Amino acid sequence: MKRGKSRWKIALLAAALAFAPVVGLNLLLWLHISANGGADIEEASASMLRLAERNLDDAMTQIVAFSMNVEHASCSEDTMKALGTVILKAPHVAEISVIDPAGVPVCSPSGRPRVVRAASGAHDTQNPNLKFAVVDFGSERGQKIVQLLWQYPDGWNVSALIPGERLLPALVVGRLQADFVSRLSLADGTFIAGKLSRSDMSVEGASAFEERTISNRYPLGITVSVPSAALWDNYRQLFLLGNAGGVALAFLSIVGALAVSRQMEGPVRDIENSIRRGDFIPYYQPIMCIRTGRLLGCEVLVRRRRGDAIEGPATFIPMVEATGQIFEITRLLMASARDELGPIYAVRPHLKVSFNLVADHFSNARVVEDVEEIFTGAQLKLSQVVLEVTERHPLPNLSAARVIIARLQELGVRIALDDVGTGHGGLSYLLKLGVDQMKMDKMFVDAIGTDRYSTAIIDTLVKLAADLNIEFVAEGVETFEQIAYLKERGVDAAQGYVFSPPLPGPLFLELIRTVDPVSSRVPERVKKAIRGAAADVEAA
Repeated sequence: MKRGKSRWKIALLAAALAFAPVVGLNLLLWLHISANGGADIEEASASMLRLAERNLDDAMTQIVAFSMNVEHASCSEDTMKALGTVILKAPHVAEISVIDPAGVPVCSPSGRPRVVRAASGAHDTQNPNLKFAVVDFGSERGQKIVQLLWQYPDGWNVSALIPGERLLPALVVGRLQADFVSRLSLADGTFIAGKLSRSDMSVEGASAFEERTISNRYPLGITVSVPSAALWDNYRQLFLLGNAGGVALAFLSIVGALAVSRQMEGPVRDIENSIRRGDFIPYYQPIMCIRTGRLLGCEVLVRRRRGDAIEGPATFIPMVEATGQIFEITRLLMASARDELGPIYAVRPHLKVSFNLVADHFSNARVVEDVEEIFTGAQLKLSQVVLEVTERHPLPNLSAARVIIARLQELGVRIALDDVGTGHGGLSYLLKLGVDQMKMDKMFVDAIGTDRYSTAIIDTLVKLAADLNIEFVAEGVETFEQIAYLKERGVDAAQGYVFSPPLPGPLFLELIRTVDPVSSRVPERVKKAIRGAAADVEAA
């Protein structure tokens, strides 16, 4: 009897262990959908509204330019040409016309302006001369059109018509994965246009999530809703796969977590102890002008003291990036470099110091606060700081990264894109992030004279930097042949072992005093005056 009860207990325990992961996974999926669904839709709604505002801003800019520069009271050929230019520069504008004081359209690029009927009242915008309204062509069920109306003091007007559907994109870049319905309306709820993310999607049933975003510049709002049927279609396969593999996933997760925790416990604590003792120290690799031989600055590279030995970054960087300890180490390096280089950099304002940041630094604005706190009021000025965005890992959010980079540049900090041509971002980072400098990876420099494809890439990158007016630095230069090649291509700045390996602080400071003495930059006339005064004193 006892043996039978034991078997039942074992069976029940086995069943619980088998089904618990499945139940837990389903619960987590629903919690995830509930927690993030509204946020994802709100992000999509805000993104669509920003695009609509940008299109309206473009139209407003072109209308203002026309109104300020073109004679409006005559429908001359130049006037019609100028009206056509507005549509070319703001292609979401379907029609533009000049309206006389009686309200009659008298001029348009096609010469046949159409009469519209007001479907809403006129609303104010941020420009006192520009009104915003919704119109149509006389049909209750016809297409609704946004009208931007510039009002002249003499009663004449310029009217730009933008179909509402042109302000609604069909695709939204963001986390929203389920099919959705978007609706553009006035702030009071008056419908203007709507669009489905997929033409054959089902919109039956109530909406699982719905969010509305109101513009603070125009009397507009955009509502994005996800029908329940679309939400289920999006997550159905995920639920099925989750239930099928739940037990195996739970088992592997537990085993894996135990194994990783055992392996990570020692190294993580070791890194924490090193941070607390100040074992992470900056080494400085000089950056030289290969055209003049002048020192331009340095790149800060991290090293760790291990007793009497110095440990390179390859042994700890992957660990500290994975655990998030890289943020504290970066702050320590910045503070150490500030204190070590500050006095000598203060009298050499042309020198720069570069720090490497990881992709996660650009996920929030903490890095801006850190940089401002560390360097504000220091001898090493913010204008001497360069922050390098590495391409080793993709930036989690390009829009957020661009905002953070802009805030850093407002402080006077310069931004460099590191490892150009080898990482995740490629040319898109150059176009979207607004960097000040690009650093070519050592891989391409090594190929000089041996690989015609790589040298063609070098030539392309150098020309691109020149066309974009971006500073260009070659990394990993190790031979005089490479220097000659880069110099011939118009490259000025380079770093690498041909000049110097990374140096500890005292050696780098001595290098600065040797190759860039302060007295060498004193104007000759001042030197003569000093020598003359010294001679007078000696004679006396």
